[in-house]
Amino acid sequence: MTIAAPSQLLHKANVRGNVEFVDPASAPAPPSGDRRPSPVAARFDLWSADYESSILQDAFYTRLHHHALHLATHANPAPRRLLDLGCGTGRLLRAAAARFPQADLVGVDISAGMLDRARAMSAGRRCPTYLLADAARLPVADRSVDIVTCTATSHHWPEPEGPLAQLRRVTADDGVLILAHLPGIAPWDLKPAAGARRQSVRTGTSRLTALLGDAGFRITKAALYSECPVMPTTVVLCARPDSAPRPRGVIRLLRSGTDATRS
Repeated sequence: MTIAAPSQLLHKANVRGNVEFVDPASAPAPPSGDRRPSPVAARFDLWSADYESSILQDAFYTRLHHHALHLATHANPAPRRLLDLGCGTGRLLRAAAARFPQADLVGVDISAGMLDRARAMSAGRRCPTYLLADAARLPVADRSVDIVTCTATSHHWPEPEGPLAQLRRVTADDGVLILAHLPGIAPWDLKPAAGARRQSVRTGTSRLTALLGDAGFRITKAALYSECPVMPTTVVLCARPDSAPRPRGVIRLLRSGTDATRS
């Protein structure tokens, strides 16, 4: 994938799985013909101007991003392509640019306002490709991403099945998904998986773990991130496509700042 001017170009995956560039003005309208942002996108558009000034950026997000990128480095120290779903103002990708200087970096977000801020904050430095898209309709080619990150975003999904199916589709067969999830917040996460009793958030489990398996992922590492006292305990999961080779050893649930022996 060639990195092009992100403010002018949009990715589009064709039926063969290749990636094309198209002018956003020529992109087809949604089926309803309504180009207005969704309620979630509109909310983040309003937040975008002041989003980076939030005290939570340094107290929570930057540290969580560091943790996710540490896991990413352990899983693949030299990825060809990294995609951050729900990239917001691009904070994780700016850190990833220093950690993975040779990788193509792609950010996807549903908020045009957040992406405008991300591009502005990347001006004068290596700029990722930023794409305006819904998590359930990723304009990215099949199996084209070595590392996918998604941090503190999944609780905003109206339904998880579509985004998880897309994440499985774009993740390379030997790739890894690093998903940091705030459990027990989304309405769909308050319901136990079919045939199971409600699971405790404190144990680091949630309905999302079962849904990852249904989507074709196998969890290889799990940790609890709780370094910010004003935010809920975050479940950080590393998952690989279920077609990837299975490592020896067991999966242990770890606390913040610790690392598992297997990835």
